[in-house]
Parts: sequence; structure tokens; C-alpha cells
Amino acid sequence: MTIIRASKENDVVEYVTNQLMGYFHIKHEVWGKHVVSGNKRIDMIVYPKEILINNEFPKIPIGIEIKTNILDDGNKKQIIELYHQAITYRHTKFELKTGNQFLPMILIYPPMSNYLKNETLDFKKGFEHIGSRLAGKYFIGELLLSNDCDCYFKIRLCGSDYYKFNGSGKRFNLNWGFERYEEEKLIIQKQNLTTEEYNKAINNLSEKLGL
Repeated sequence: MTIIRASKENDVVEYVTNQLMGYFHIKHEVWGKHVVSGNKRIDMIVYPKEILINNEFPKIPIGIEIKTNILDDGNKKQIIELYHQAITYRHTKFELKTGNQFLPMILIYPPMSNYLKNETLDFKKGFEHIGSRLAGKYFIGELLLSNDCDCYFKIRLCGSDYYKFNGSGKRFNLNWGFERYEEEKLIIQKQNLTTEEYNKAINNLSEKLGL
């Protein structure tokens, strides 16, 4: 299997960082521990700044996984590998300031359509329809930046727009369970629990919200 380096990964990470730094606090290459398979590292974890919080963005940390390789014998394989990797992050507790915890949402960049440019329109639409909805069940979405959409940035989840920002923000769906995660986590943190009690409470919260 031949891999073509479309661009240096550092260049893409820098591009994503520059596009988001005005709206998010950003931490790069964050380590965590998967519930079964050990240590994992995600490219980026972001947390919304006040400008987004004041524009309907939920107060939650979000993981972003960035890819730059293009497989010349079938980019559909790359999509499957990318989403499989994102699913493992959904079952990984990452090292954040407030302790080790699961991430409520994982985003991938570039979006799925980037890997389907050489496919027919019908195949592309069908693959995106099924793939985005399966990934959405794990709260895995797509990040679109100014080169990919008609706004500063956009988040798509389950095949539809979840959040769009173009100077002002709009959240299109207010009923996802992960949006309560951060609020209830802060309540747990104020209870002066032991490490064991805290980890158990976080696990119970994640299970309750379907994370």
C-alpha cells in the first residue's frame, strides 16, 4: 500500500491551530489511557473561549484528530481507519487540567469528503450518509474550516450541521446528551471526592449520558 504525503502534518496542524486559536483554548498532542489497550495520543483538544460560549457553544472539551496522508489505492480505507481511531478516543480518558476524563465529542479534519474526491457523486453521497450517521452514534463529527465551507468554521454531526460560526454563532441541535457533561462534571468536582470516588462518578456520568 503506497502512501502519498499530501502535505506535512505539522503544516496542517498549524493551519487548524491558526483557524481556531481566536475561538478556542488549544492543547496539542494530549496523552490519555484507553480503557483496554493502553496509552493513546490525540492531536489536539480544544475548549471554547468566551466569544463562543456567548454564541451558544457548549462548555465542553473537544478532541480533534488530524490526518494528511492520502492512500493511492483507495481512500475509503483511510476513512475507515480514521473513524476507527476516533472511536478508540471515545473510550480513552485524557489528561486535562480537571483530571483524567473522557471527551464528550471527537472531530476529524479534514472532513470525509476530502477522501472521496475521485468517487462518483452517488457513491460519495451514500458513503457520507451512512458513515456520518454511524460515527454520530459515538459523538464523532467533522470539522470544516474556511476552505471547506462558507463560514469561519462549522461542526457537522450525524450528517447535519451542529454548530456554525461566522462572526456570530448558531447551534442547530440542543438535545445531545454530551452538552450536559461539563456542567454535571463541575458539580462532581466540588464534592471533595477521593480519586477512586471521582473516577467512579465520572464513569457513571459518562454512562448516564451515553458517552
